[in-house]
Amino acid sequence: MLWLSEFSYFFCPSRIRLSNARHAGSTRCLPRLRETCPGYDRKGETKPANAYLERPATLSLLPNVQGDRILDAGCGAGHLTTELTDSGATVVGVDVSHTMLTYARPRVPTGEFIQADLGSTLPFPDNSFDGIASSLAFHYVRDWNSLLRDLRRILSTDGWVVFSVQHPHADFEEYDDSVNYHETEQVTATWESFGMAVDVPAYRRPLSAMIEPALDAGFQLDELLEPTPTEAYREADPVSYEYEATHPNFLCVRLLISI
Repeated sequence: MLWLSEFSYFFCPSRIRLSNARHAGSTRCLPRLRETCPGYDRKGETKPANAYLERPATLSLLPNVQGDRILDAGCGAGHLTTELTDSGATVVGVDVSHTMLTYARPRVPTGEFIQADLGSTLPFPDNSFDGIASSLAFHYVRDWNSLLRDLRRILSTDGWVVFSVQHPHADFEEYDDSVNYHETEQVTATWESFGMAVDVPAYRRPLSAMIEPALDAGFQLDELLEPTPTEAYREADPVSYEYEATHPNFLCVRLLISI
């Protein structure tokens, strides 16, 4: 799992073999790209696939978080953390990358940020959070059974999880090394978005392998959303909008604790 600690929790940028809109808008940099893209942490605020597609859909699944203690799981540079804080939550952000946290801290000065790996047991006691939010991070974690059991452990008894991931059908169709949709597969995409080619591993899995670990961990599926782009996306990038409006890109899920 060495690759996980190096490459987890970044927005997916353009894959080298694709020119369609699915990957044209989402960007976080990898560690090897730091020197070539010093402003990459700001791109997530305005890139259409993030600002006008995935993030609005993820935010639409959140309950009222005013006064709640929320974990931002895989917080990256703090874009979702900002939204949660602005909504009145007390937010703890965790990310595997120390460098990403150096961008998150000044973006959200009131937040608490901890370096931690979602692929390992998180450093929190039981019943620590009212809710957990995660934007485009879980598809870099191999073992969702352990991940979701750990998230259940640190939630209060009436807690919730809202997360977004890459869409399972789109991933199967677009990764060159996908073989069997029904299996969880380690796949690799080559990113060229920042001036150099980097092979980025991730895990693609069928929809059932996203939902069943949650049910087994003691959650119930409350809502599943396949987002379509907002009108602001059309205004920002009309060409990509037309593609996004007819092709799946992301999947957003809300889980509640089973009673």
